[in-house]
Amino acid sequence: MKLQFHRLLRWLLFLWVKVEVYPRENPPYDLDPHARTLYVLADRGLSDLLVLTQISNRLSLPSPLQHISVPGGTYYHSVYSLASPNPVTDWLRRRRKQSHLLQDFIDTLQSGEPFKLQVVPVSVYWGRPIARQKHWIQVLFADTWSVGGKIRKLLTILVNGRSTRLLFSQPIKFEALVRDCQYSSDQVHDFLLDQLSRQREATFGPEVNKHKILTNAVLNSEEVQSVIQNDTENHSAEASLKRARRYCDEIFANCTQMTIELMLRLLNQFWRRFYSGIDTFNIETIKQTALTHQLVYVPCHRSHVDYLLLSYVIFIENLAIPYIAAGNNLNLPVIGRILRGGGAFFIRRSFRDNPLYSAVMRSYVKQLIELGVPIEYFIEGGRSRTGRLLQPKLGMLDMTVDAYIKTQPRPLAFVPVYIGYEKLIEGKSYLGELYGKKKKGESLAGALLAIFRLKGHFGKVTASFGTPIVLADLLSRVAPQWQDRVDEIDHRPLWYRQAIDSLSKQIMIGINHASVINPVNLVATILLATPRQSIDRQELIEQTALLTRLHETTDALNSVRFVDSVNQDQIDQMIDKKVLRLRKHSLGDIIYLQAEDSVLMSYYRNNCLHVFVIPALIACCFDNSSLSSTTKITSIIKALYPFLRAELHLQWEIDELDELVEKYINSMIKLGLLRKVRKGLRRPERSARRFMDLNRLILIVQPILERYYMTFIVLWQSAKTPMTEADLEQRCHLLAQKVSMLHGINSPDFFDRLLFRHFIDTMIELDYLAESGDGTLLFTDSLDYISTDIRTLL
Repeated sequence: MKLQFHRLLRWLLFLWVKVEVYPRENPPYDLDPHARTLYVLADRGLSDLLVLTQISNRLSLPSPLQHISVPGGTYYHSVYSLASPNPVTDWLRRRRKQSHLLQDFIDTLQSGEPFKLQVVPVSVYWGRPIARQKHWIQVLFADTWSVGGKIRKLLTILVNGRSTRLLFSQPIKFEALVRDCQYSSDQVHDFLLDQLSRQREATFGPEVNKHKILTNAVLNSEEVQSVIQNDTENHSAEASLKRARRYCDEIFANCTQMTIELMLRLLNQFWRRFYSGIDTFNIETIKQTALTHQLVYVPCHRSHVDYLLLSYVIFIENLAIPYIAAGNNLNLPVIGRILRGGGAFFIRRSFRDNPLYSAVMRSYVKQLIELGVPIEYFIEGGRSRTGRLLQPKLGMLDMTVDAYIKTQPRPLAFVPVYIGYEKLIEGKSYLGELYGKKKKGESLAGALLAIFRLKGHFGKVTASFGTPIVLADLLSRVAPQWQDRVDEIDHRPLWYRQAIDSLSKQIMIGINHASVINPVNLVATILLATPRQSIDRQELIEQTALLTRLHETTDALNSVRFVDSVNQDQIDQMIDKKVLRLRKHSLGDIIYLQAEDSVLMSYYRNNCLHVFVIPALIACCFDNSSLSSTTKITSIIKALYPFLRAELHLQWEIDELDELVEKYINSMIKLGLLRKVRKGLRRPERSARRFMDLNRLILIVQPILERYYMTFIVLWQSAKTPMTEADLEQRCHLLAQKVSMLHGINSPDFFDRLLFRHFIDTMIELDYLAESGDGTLLFTDSLDYISTDIRTLL
């Protein structure tokens, strides 16, 4: 009779309630079919039990209504509630919940009776509040940190029942849990309570103080007060305090439930209208890390869509929305307020000459770290116009690490994120900027006009989460006693600067590790390495498959994913999106690029340069010679590698290159790109098809090597003329620009000033160049050796 009544209640409840289950794939994780299952809920509510029962039945999981028996004839339901049946009485008497269930299960284990049990913590959330708001009914009745009565629960179900979430945590072996808790039922209870509390905080985020309280905390902080007191000669304390308060209003985020719900609805429409879908990778690792660490998301920056994409993915994957550092150029009327409500805090591009603003900004970041709020910022500073990862900007990284070392509230992990597109919304504007067109300033009218003018379809978008970098572990490697050296931080000692530098490099490598190579990346790589950017349709498919096999057979970059191999349908979609052009022919269709297309396609090729650079360098060793050897190839690559590593953020150390080069050579032999002979290695004959395939690999990396060589030419020609770093950069830029015009190289990143600047900086760092006292450059004998290696390849 009870079961029938329970079934009736479930039926009535689910006439209204709609439940999303997490994890979406195969929940819960690794459930042992031979062990009995005990579900653990935070609350005693009947509605939570009804939801759990319904979902368990739907997923063919053990029912929470099943009984678990122990010796002596006692039966328990398969659900354990952490909440006390008499919370008020227990609180008044300061009494803990006494669990007969846990104690009986522990006694059964200790008695030696066969008792195999697994514990599955389960979280049921009725709605999902971001922050408490007044005068809004949906937030009033959302599932919050406070305890509500039965009437409140009923209203919560009525208001938020359509957006209910159920989360299964990983199963825990009861025997191992009890052993770790020293066979104490109280410790087991506390452990499970902590598990569900962590899950709740990972989902909702911590409670953030109201704007006024947070402002007062920042204004009264040691950093801000110190600047105000030291500036009394120029400004009165009262005037400085008012200015600091204005900075708080300018900077602070104001994340609200209403804005999040509005943006969620708008973004759902946006993705459906303009994109084919969002592919997300490695999110489960991040969910587990969020249970124990504060997260700082550090994605690459490709597009303005990145802001929306990452917050959207994080939200729908049931993680707390991060507070996002956004440039104050986006703090526009109306739009700025919406972004602020979605978690954006605004930061000026430069504030080195404004100590008060700097102090407010640092104190705000420190408050966020202390509260445990997840944070997000783009480590490159601005959007990449070329598709390459830019060099990291260290400002936000420095503020984050500084705040963590000074507060150390809970473990903190940085999460590198790779974001990839099949077609960029800003493609045309990037094209203009690459050719020297001045970037337009942001305005409300311009933003609205851009939205209304948006047309077409932009394919799939990818968000791939890299391996989290635990800050405490990195600090311990750089400075084992860092926790005892907090007082040194304000003076930025060498070990601190080394930690920031090491962290920035690991993040960039982590982004590359998380790369997802899509069909557009592969097609762009092949077409731009093909004469006149024209190729037979079937041959294009075969060539992209060759690149995929080269990656798979080498096993050198396991974390990089290749998705959706190129096929006829994929090519048709690219033609429809005007990424490719088609010329019909009776002997086989020709796929080609127009001049404008070539520039845009170089963006997508540059996304995956780091994946193919080593085999491309190996191929270059056969450009001017039909024979070579593994030893000679490795020697040349070792000489060039430090520059390529700095430019493309490659992961391998120099002493790993011998094994890596050998792996790639073996793969290239298997694929017929090289063959072993008695004298070493030989390239295919010129008449062979694989000769052209090898030549395409050469053309992937050749523009980079040509840029390096042009720098050496300028240095040699000016050997007798003193030249500063800025002079060298300008001359290299002009030479590359002229070569590009003469030889029809339709790729603006070939003469990109930033790439020359970074290459020159790397040469100085590696002691190939030195700066004299008057700022002019001197070059050393080692420069001749490296230039000889590059000349050999070219």
